[in-house]
Amino acid sequence: MADDFMRAEQIYKIIRQEKIIVIVRGVDKGRILNLAEAVLAAGVKMLEVTCNTEGVFEILELLNEKMAGKMVIGAGTVITKDLCKKALNAGAKYIIAPDVNPEVIAYCVKHNIAVLPGAATATEILTAKRCGAKMVKIFPAAALGLDYIKQLRGPIDNVDFVAVGGVRPETLGDFFAAGCIAIGIGESAVKKEFVEKGDWQAITENVNKYVKNCIKP
Repeated sequence: MADDFMRAEQIYKIIRQEKIIVIVRGVDKGRILNLAEAVLAAGVKMLEVTCNTEGVFEILELLNEKMAGKMVIGAGTVITKDLCKKALNAGAKYIIAPDVNPEVIAYCVKHNIAVLPGAATATEILTAKRCGAKMVKIFPAAALGLDYIKQLRGPIDNVDFVAVGGVRPETLGDFFAAGCIAIGIGESAVKKEFVEKGDWQAITENVNKYVKNCIKP
């Protein structure tokens, strides 16, 4: 594991402050730095690269080196402890998963790494909490619905919610009002067609639509 990792509470604090994580899936190493700069130009400092991206560990190493001090890079779709270890060794500063895997959570908690397991039910959220998670990814957020998330928030007030999946610029504020402290955005902001064309300005403008609707403390 890299020696320069940021401790869990530092990352959780940054997520609460920054409020937006951009999720990157399937972008190759040759385009990733241009994409990262485009996202940063929109005002977003948190970037997640999913582990089902080809060459993900090389990409994480590259981002960790070139974007140090400018962005906080994490790994997503971390579904096993082995992937978790490899992502952290490649420089990931936080771990995000689509599910609640006690092994992944325990490993991160043991090594003081921020981890956001994916959950959709009260049982999953509280299981993640009991395993040591302080923040959970509510996924798929839009499909679950705002009322559903709001009702979950009633009895579950001791773990932070991050909404991921289907959040749009015009609904971003509604998710915050429902009790989420941050959001994750992927294809809706980082459109595949823009990446393929190398239209980095379009990506900056797309991400900026979210930033404009996000009120930071």
